[in-house]
Amino acid sequence: MDSEEIAREHQLIFDLAKSNKRRIDNLEEEQKELRNLTQAVTQMVTEQKNMRDDLAEMKDDVKQIKEKPGRRWDSMAERVLNLITAAVVAWMLGQIGL
Repeated sequence: MDSEEIAREHQLIFDLAKSNKRRIDNLEEEQKELRNLTQAVTQMVTEQKNMRDDLAEMKDDVKQIKEKPGRRWDSMAERVLNLITAAVVAWMLGQIGL
């Protein structure tokens, strides 16, 4: 091997090392991006779970709010029925003379 062949092989090895360095740098950058993506997805899953819990709580609250007028109506109907019953009983007692 003469010095010219050694120089060419040296240049090939140098070019290969440079190419490998660039590829390794690119892989490291991609790995970093994947790590960041994984962290972002993990955070999104946690936030989604919290949102699901909040939504379930809100659904319960809405259900209670929707039921409230029905409970009021039932209560009012019961009071009116009691009032009518009391009036009828009072009238009957008045007819008997008590």
